[in-house]
Amino acid sequence: MSQDPDPPMPVGEQLKARREALDLTQGGLASRVGVTVTSISSAENGRATISRGKRPLWERALQLKTGTISAAYRDGTPIEPSDPTAGQPPYADMSDAKEAAVWAMDLSVSDRIEIIDAVRARAAQQRRGHG
Repeated sequence: MSQDPDPPMPVGEQLKARREALDLTQGGLASRVGVTVTSISSAENGRATISRGKRPLWERALQLKTGTISAAYRDGTPIEPSDPTAGQPPYADMSDAKEAAVWAMDLSVSDRIEIIDAVRARAAQQRRGHG
């Protein structure tokens, strides 16, 4: 009788590994998904299953292929990062010189997104006349 040498990693562990690979804290992920840190912790520790309605938010926040979380819960399929070459645009507006420059920096994706968010917030503040 042969044994499966590598049983599938639980979904929560996969999500945690992906979050850490993106250099995100639980708080950072919670902010992107719109849930509490407790919800992130519960999902990562297998104490809770992510609701179907929240899965797309998690997939976007963790840069995963659409439907990969549902597949992982359903049949143990490993979660899959989205393929940046599959036509998914980067977080940055590449027509904006500042955002394109930030996106080209040798930083983690989460750091680039954080900087771009700050650039966008500053631009919005200036447009409102508070800058």
